Amino acid sequence: MKLEIEVNVADDAADKAGLQEHLRKEAILALFSDRRIPAGKAAHELGLERIAFMELLKQRGIPYIVYTADDWDADARAIDDFERPRKAG
Repeated sequence: MKLEIEVNVADDAADKAGLQEHLRKEAILALFSDRRIPAGKAAHELGLERIAFMELLKQRGIPYIVYTADDWDADARAIDDFERPRKAG
C-alpha cells in the first residue's frame, strides 16, 4: 500500500526529510494501533526487530496485544468444549 500526502511547510520551518520520516513513522504506528496492519508488517516498515518494535510501543503506550473480556470468555468456552468429551469418557 502506498499513500502520499502533501503537507505545505514553509521552506525554512523544518527539516523536510526529518519531518517526512517522522510523519511516516507516526502513520505506521497509527495503522498498527488501529489494527489495520499486523505487528510484523509495522516493525518491518519501521526497520525494527520485533523486540525493538515492542519497546517502541511500550514507550508510546500502544498495546502490543489487545485481549478483551470477550476474548477471555471465548477462550474459556473453547477450553470447556475441549474438555467436555474427556470428562464424559
